Amino acid sequence: MALLLILNVVAMALGFAIATLTRLGEKRVTAITVEVGIQNGTLAIAIASTPTLLNSPTMAIPGAIYGLLMFVTGAGFAWWSSRRQGLLKA
Repeated sequence: MALLLILNVVAMALGFAIATLTRLGEKRVTAITVEVGIQNGTLAIAIASTPTLLNSPTMAIPGAIYGLLMFVTGAGFAWWSSRRQGLLKA
């Protein structure tokens, strides 16, 4: 579980850093970071458990856990971003 959390946080940090370095603007940086953070956990579950693909329900477990974690980290980033934007306007 810790590795999935690290994967998600690192991906979001990279998305944030790259979008910020390219000076896309605050709204686009936020959108890109959330988009990178909220990956398609359902797709991972489908690929792992579909009989014509991997056919391994056990391999779907990390996708399910990631699917739950991505919403927690995405919500955390959204909260932080809204606070940050509020401070920038003040």
